[in-house]
Amino acid sequence: MGDRHDYVALEWVKGEIAETLKQARQALEAFVENPQDATRMRFCQTYVHQVLGTLQMVEFFGAALLAEEMEQLAGALIDGRVTNQGEALEVLMQSILQLPVYLDRIQTARRDLPMVVLPLLNDLRAARGEKLLSETSLFAPDMSGRTPALPHEAIDQLRTAELPVLLRKLPQMLQMALVG
Repeated sequence: MGDRHDYVALEWVKGEIAETLKQARQALEAFVENPQDATRMRFCQTYVHQVLGTLQMVEFFGAALLAEEMEQLAGALIDGRVTNQGEALEVLMQSILQLPVYLDRIQTARRDLPMVVLPLLNDLRAARGEKLLSETSLFAPDMSGRTPALPHEAIDQLRTAELPVLLRKLPQMLQMALVG
């Protein structure tokens, strides 16, 4: 499974994303001070939408998923579709602050792992009353490069006395590969 992310592109857009998120944070703070002014929340949603588009463009889909959930929560706040506005505002602010940290982590680790922000994703979804995501919903291995099944002749050659022993070891080897 090859890593096709362009980390140079991420470096180029990180500053712009940080600035846009700063504007989103300021708009959210203005909305908290004056909740009757829905225009401030619309500004916040627009800024988050810009971040989402940028992350989709550079193909960091885990980070884009976080931005998408943020945008949807902002929309739910505008439409009054949240049961606990204070909690929703708090989790949206937390997300705005965490996204740059997550982008730094992506750049350092060279991996976009949405599992890292799963609790935050679920907080955003819970604030909207949506079904929570599971770890398996974020696991999407690239199966495009998989090899075809072995022909019967090759399978017959593999049938030896050592095969059952090997087959018992394979799950352990897989688990170790996934962990390490």
